[in-house]
Amino acid sequence: MTGKTLTSVKRVLLIFIAGLSVFPAFQKAFRPVWSKSLDGYSEPNPYPKFSFPALFSGTYLPLLSKHYNGSIGFHNELVRLHNQVDFTLFRIPNARRVVIGKDDYLFEEQYIKAWSGGDFIGVKNIDARAKQFREAQDWLWKEKGVLFLVLLLPDKGTFYPGYIPSRFRKATGGNTNYSWYRRKLEEQKVNCIDFNAWFLEMKDTARYSLYPKTGIHWSRYGSFLAMDSLVKYLEIKTGTELPHPESVQNRVSKTPMGRDDDVGRALNLICNITAPPLAYPVVTYSKPANRRPFSALFIGDSFYFAWAETGYIGQVFSNRDFWYYDHEVYYGTYPTGKLSAGQDLNQALLRQDAIIILQTNAGYGELGYYFVDRLFEKARK
Repeated sequence: MTGKTLTSVKRVLLIFIAGLSVFPAFQKAFRPVWSKSLDGYSEPNPYPKFSFPALFSGTYLPLLSKHYNGSIGFHNELVRLHNQVDFTLFRIPNARRVVIGKDDYLFEEQYIKAWSGGDFIGVKNIDARAKQFREAQDWLWKEKGVLFLVLLLPDKGTFYPGYIPSRFRKATGGNTNYSWYRRKLEEQKVNCIDFNAWFLEMKDTARYSLYPKTGIHWSRYGSFLAMDSLVKYLEIKTGTELPHPESVQNRVSKTPMGRDDDVGRALNLICNITAPPLAYPVVTYSKPANRRPFSALFIGDSFYFAWAETGYIGQVFSNRDFWYYDHEVYYGTYPTGKLSAGQDLNQALLRQDAIIILQTNAGYGELGYYFVDRLFEKARK
């Protein structure tokens, strides 16, 4: 290589390096290249307001650095590159409480803990809560004509134990909140549908996957089967005719969509994790002639949203009341800005035909989220 050629190569490299250093600033200022936003929760990093007290106390510069680090051009792409390297080479998930299982099945720690019994609250506590549920069930039906129902929802740890990393298996104790709640609710004859057991029974025979590889909730197909079962149960218990599926079209996708990929999206990778095909039912419900509207108050966790987002709740029930963790009041999938603690329980009960507690195994330590305690305190007098 001649001296002239070498000089030219050095100039090209210099220009390239200079471009690499300048282009992120250009991207930050003018956004010539579209950048896909990151998934999951992230705190805003606004430009901090300057003040001498903040500067001298040492709080200003860290905020300024945090702002520039979070707003640099191609920040999102660099985060995805970093996450992809960690995931592929070191099996590190850069998302809170996420565990990478065998064959890249994704879990959250609380579901593994529930499966292993690491969150077991004890037989006495579960026995007391089951008796309390039976007392609430009897009072609601006798005094208000309202059905009380508990739905034990499936969880990924119980459904896919074979994909849980070996390091978690040492913590398996045998006693779990699920196993004892199942026993005690049955002893107390509390109205209950055990979707956890039902999903396990169908695991090898279901037409489509009931639980997604990269999601933490039941699959869209699994949630549809559960809703269909719930409708039939309510009809038997109350003698009320409810809408049934009139037509069902299962659209199969090789790429998980929506909540079926909620944990996968939270990892913010460049390359999506390969997953089995999933079914997405498109359902139209019948409208029985002269049917009486049926209202239900749902209290529980985020598994409910699969029913609300697909329209199942709106097509089957006459209302869309949901108390998220018995804390926030939702209308379907929309937060109302109200808290359940501020609701008049007596008035709420007058509007309902059923109170339905729905909860996944990871939350069985607080089954019902103390709604029954508030019921006894404020409504039963």
